[in-house]
Amino acid sequence: MAVTAVCVGVIAAFGLGLGAAESTLAAVATLALMTVAHVTLLRPPGADEARLDDLDGLATHLQSRVETLDVRLSTLDAAVLERSRAAARPLVDEISALGQLVTSLAKELASHEATLSALQDRLDAAPAGGMAVSASRAAAGAPQESAPPPAPADPTPSDPQAQTSGPEGESVEADGDAQERRRRRERRAAQRLAQVAETRTSTEKQQAPEAFDPLDAAEPEPVAPAVQVDRGVAARVELALRDDRVDFFLQPVVSLPNRRVTHYEGLSRLREPDGIALPEEFLDVAAAEGHLPEIDRRAVMRGLRVAERLQASGRNIGLFINVAPQTLGDDRALSEFVERIDANPDLARAVTLELKQEAFDGLALAEREARKALSERGVRFSIDHVTDLRLDPRDLERRGVRFVKIAASTLLASDAARGLAIHPSDLANLLARHGVDLIVTHVEDERIVPELLDHDVKAASGHLFGVPRPVRDDAGDGGRSDEASRRFAPRPLVVRG
Repeated sequence: MAVTAVCVGVIAAFGLGLGAAESTLAAVATLALMTVAHVTLLRPPGADEARLDDLDGLATHLQSRVETLDVRLSTLDAAVLERSRAAARPLVDEISALGQLVTSLAKELASHEATLSALQDRLDAAPAGGMAVSASRAAAGAPQESAPPPAPADPTPSDPQAQTSGPEGESVEADGDAQERRRRRERRAAQRLAQVAETRTSTEKQQAPEAFDPLDAAEPEPVAPAVQVDRGVAARVELALRDDRVDFFLQPVVSLPNRRVTHYEGLSRLREPDGIALPEEFLDVAAAEGHLPEIDRRAVMRGLRVAERLQASGRNIGLFINVAPQTLGDDRALSEFVERIDANPDLARAVTLELKQEAFDGLALAEREARKALSERGVRFSIDHVTDLRLDPRDLERRGVRFVKIAASTLLASDAARGLAIHPSDLANLLARHGVDLIVTHVEDERIVPELLDHDVKAASGHLFGVPRPVRDDAGDGGRSDEASRRFAPRPLVVRG
């Protein structure tokens, strides 16, 4: 820098014809300028900037963890509520049965009390001797007949010849009192016998089964259990459909071990003023009310728009869309989907329709025909919630299934190999040989990832790799911004009466 400054001074003196003072001043200014630039460039960054970067990264990490914990708490809350209802349901049924038993017992006691009162009135109104005979016949089960009047074996008090006086009269009166007490005792005994006989007869009538011919007995038809529909949830589902508040969330599916996003799973959520309703809180009610095809239709249309955006951006990422069996049989949903696929055949490879295992195995004839027609157009299918690991890869390939999703707890269970022809660790390779990919779901712990790699699992999903997030604003969102959708944190639906 000094040499450069001297050169500048020499050039100023001899080249420009400046004086000694001006040349010296130019050299000093040049030296000062270079010194300032050198110090500025070599100065290390401030500690405050480094701290701000660290705080920014820490805040981002904490926000991600808080969102994950929020979703987990919501899931646990819903599970605890369902378990408490399931645990209390037998108690409620038992209490109801006991209440019905107490009611029937009270009715029986009231009937017996009325019968005893009527019998007591008849005993008090009838003559002593005739009532004793009648009660004895009732106790023996014989029909009561009108008793003939007793023969006048003893003189009655109205006979003047039978009236005596003195000690003999007192003896006759004492005998009459004794006979009266004996008749009262006989009347009470007959009353008890009649009560016992009547109670036994009524009990036998109630317990007597109705006669029937076994050849005429028809085979009972199975009756589907009635679904208890919560009218509050049903009303909220209808309002959400009317106001177009069925949001579409995406959860990433990553490859292992590099954890690169290969697919997204589309999930439907109801947007409420106080939060987001999870599927387990409204899907059963929506199915009972017949709203599932409409919900799935909107989800499929949103998924197709997302797939088109991914294709336009050049990203080769697939999309899973959960649908119900009723959706495959819905003409409107099926026709719109086929129309979009025919207009853009590339969407058939980008979108995969997903059904539960039990639903896929129990498809009706019309639904199987719809699945076959979609498979011929190149649409792929996925089976979710797999609980029976006895899978036939050839049959899955024949029916258009290209993905099988199994929960990590099911695949890694200690008794998972029970009843299987192969070990679960070989299941991924067996499916891959027939063109079916295995995806492990509900992965929430980092410790089980090595076990999945030992099972040759190539893809997985779960909160460990990313939580469901709402789709960003596009043309089909009705103008709703992404920031507006993020204001609603996932939490259970609060049903108001």
